[in-house]
Amino acid sequence: MSGFPADKTRNPLAGVALTVDGVYASGKGTLAMALARRYRLKFLDTGALYRALAWWVLEQGVDVRDREQVVRLARALEFDFHHKGNNVFGVWVHGREVTDEIRTPLISQNAPLVATQPEVRQALLDFQVNYGKAWKPLVGVIFDGRDTGARIAPDAEVKIFLTANPLVRARRRWLEYTARGKEISLPEVEEEMRVRDARDVDNTIQCPDAVVIDASELDVPGVLKAAIAATEGKLGPVPPAPAGE
Repeated sequence: MSGFPADKTRNPLAGVALTVDGVYASGKGTLAMALARRYRLKFLDTGALYRALAWWVLEQGVDVRDREQVVRLARALEFDFHHKGNNVFGVWVHGREVTDEIRTPLISQNAPLVATQPEVRQALLDFQVNYGKAWKPLVGVIFDGRDTGARIAPDAEVKIFLTANPLVRARRRWLEYTARGKEISLPEVEEEMRVRDARDVDNTIQCPDAVVIDASELDVPGVLKAAIAATEGKLGPVPPAPAGE
């Protein structure tokens, strides 16, 4: 990673870190990926990192409650995001693409069991901090999570916090589920969201220096427009990266 200099034409935000935090189902992942594509930033979905670890633990035949073994695997985890082309990002673990594997119900059940272990969180925090330090000077980096501006990149040049009305968030997530063929009612999604919000409350942090975007009445292009304005409000005009790759 350290073998090539920053190219501000190809990567206009080389040397810059952005964080996109927010509440569950606020659209922060969609926004972070859109910004990563626009400015050709190195992208890290911190939630996917915990999912990837859960997948790797199970793949190794380890019980997710075996703290010592899970911590060992977390410290040695080889994880990366790659832009696959056509505006699609993929997840790799130890050289194997697992983009689809980490989104199964089994991983959804086990990822929280991994994520709540303090030593695991510390190991992955170290990974995320080092990831940002490595990629920021080369191409720029963007984090998607709940507390990245506070705990992973506190010195990020641009911090965005995304929120939305709970009913709006629930309806959007319900539409996503039904579009994928999942049979679930809107009240069930509302309850799922209440549980997630309660579980995530201590790890959802709105930094004082973050630009807050309320996405309740904005569509995806509208949220992106607001985020671009927030970015340029901090950095001045920034051209998008050249089209391609």
